[in-house]
Amino acid sequence: MFIKVDETPAISVIVPVFNVQDYLPECLSSLASQSFSLPYEILLIDDCSTDKSKAICESFIANYPGRARLICQDKNSGVSNARNRGIQAATGRYFTFVDSDDRLPAMALEQLYAAAIKHGADVVKGNCIIFDEQKSRPANHNVTKEKIYRDDAILSAFLQHQEIRGHTWGKLFCRASFAHILNPPNVTMAEDTLYCAEVFANAKKLVLITANVYHYRLRATGATGRKFQTCGYLWWLHSIESCGHFVSRPNQQRHLKALQIRTLLQLTREARSLQTDELRTVLPEVTARQQQWQLDIPALRLALQIHPRFLFHFLKFTRELKQLKARLRSTPTASSI
Repeated sequence: MFIKVDETPAISVIVPVFNVQDYLPECLSSLASQSFSLPYEILLIDDCSTDKSKAICESFIANYPGRARLICQDKNSGVSNARNRGIQAATGRYFTFVDSDDRLPAMALEQLYAAAIKHGADVVKGNCIIFDEQKSRPANHNVTKEKIYRDDAILSAFLQHQEIRGHTWGKLFCRASFAHILNPPNVTMAEDTLYCAEVFANAKKLVLITANVYHYRLRATGATGRKFQTCGYLWWLHSIESCGHFVSRPNQQRHLKALQIRTLLQLTREARSLQTDELRTVLPEVTARQQQWQLDIPALRLALQIHPRFLFHFLKFTRELKQLKARLRSTPTASSI
């Protein structure tokens, strides 16, 4: 049920929109087809689209008058600012984010809200399906049974990065608890991670449910796939580093060290495909973070207190790094030719 003028929405659905004309109709259709019996509002935040996205939003609102709102940014400001505009405009008891190239299963809002009310949770996270034009699969971080985390254990669970990832989507947030927390502006990659870290550091109860509540579209043209060309990987490293601002317990510090090791391992694996000139730029940044984050044998001992697998992660990272450095040493620079 969409909201009427005299109703307060149970959920505000915040949808940043920018140049997604090929996917937006499917997204909006999924939002309009929710089984949720309580009133909810859809906030479409157009970030100065230059294709037909704004017109698609206007047509959607015309078809559902009084049920959705279009908010237009004055200038293109990025997804973080668009999400923040949505948070500030939201009137629902809870709010959730949906990327405009993704879609919601029909029962998504119903299942998220039911769990929030049943458990008195200020955050609920559901399972996710990842899909492209050929196939779909469950996300690696899906859970097989309902779980509840409280207080400091919430941030620890997030830093473990097993059942909870740094995505704003697929989660329901209590507006009274988190309306004051905004997405970091001008960050072009992993901005979700930093936002979620602050939310989880302030959360009182997190519930993980087994229902599939989100369909994430895998697109090769996304920021994740272009992280080296756009220098987005630097923002990724920045976000992981900034998570440390919210760490207050020894157990959280150990999980942060383990996450840092995993991050650099993933980055060095992806760097294998880089051209030599690109690698000469990226590799010093990786080495600098290893030193700044003090990822050495003492740090490894901290991580090992959590799980022995981080010995494997650490050794894999050091091997990958050694191989990349050897590749650079064996390739002459342009000035030496």
